[in-house]
Amino acid sequence: MTTHPDLPATLVHFTGRPRSDKEIIPEFARGSAEDRLVSILHSGVLRGNPTYWTDDDPVICFSEVTGEARRVMLRKGVRRGPYPPWGLVLHRDRLIAAGARPALYVSRTELALMKEELQPRTYNRCVVYEPAPGKGWSDWLFEREWRLCFGRAQAPVLPITRDLVAGVIVGRRGWRPPPRRSPVNAASELNTRLEEIPALVESLRANLPAGASIGRISVNAGSWTTRFAGAADGLARWYWDGDALVEDGTFDIGDQQMRHAAYDDPPAFEVSFSFKVTGGEEQ
Repeated sequence: MTTHPDLPATLVHFTGRPRSDKEIIPEFARGSAEDRLVSILHSGVLRGNPTYWTDDDPVICFSEVTGEARRVMLRKGVRRGPYPPWGLVLHRDRLIAAGARPALYVSRTELALMKEELQPRTYNRCVVYEPAPGKGWSDWLFEREWRLCFGRAQAPVLPITRDLVAGVIVGRRGWRPPPRRSPVNAASELNTRLEEIPALVESLRANLPAGASIGRISVNAGSWTTRFAGAADGLARWYWDGDALVEDGTFDIGDQQMRHAAYDDPPAFEVSFSFKVTGGEEQ
């Protein structure tokens, strides 16, 4: 797709920005900018959320900043300080195909009129622009914001695909999304262990002291698996060295899996018995 010569072919979704103390952060976006990037790469999707001047419908925000503007935002910022160096770089033409469009910068008066006249998905692209210093001053043009707006019947997610995402901005050279350990269903293995219990009980009874009886049986079972951020595999990586974004190869998640010592922990089970001996003392 042909673009204007002064506009970048990619947009950025920063996973962190200097925030107002009054801003409410959704549960899925809690933590640091790095935490949010890790969550995105593990889930494989960008999630929408209502933001400034929108109604209750979610949006996903992007920034059409040039390479130099990215450096300024990461170096020192524009209003509230520098942006954390974590985010996704996405192809502009693919975002357009997905429905993303530039934000509409309007006055507060225009915004009030538009709320009555526009469909919610169009209204939710509006950003207040009041550049004159004083009460109500608002100027966010430096973000060159784009928004992907969702209707109430839509799932507010944008899948991370190779044709959409050009690469990832990270804060450290050689950074890779850390693996996550999560519980898995160990039902089949647990059933096998439960089938073995009668034989264990009979063996125990045969060796009980005179007058003793089994009082209680308990079974504990647990299983964990280590998962890797497959959505990052093959994506380009740029790290912020404090002054510029530096090319840093691509992610190789397969290699990360092979090198990880705890790739997959086997299920762990524990069967315990208690029994009462003569005199009533539990063992």
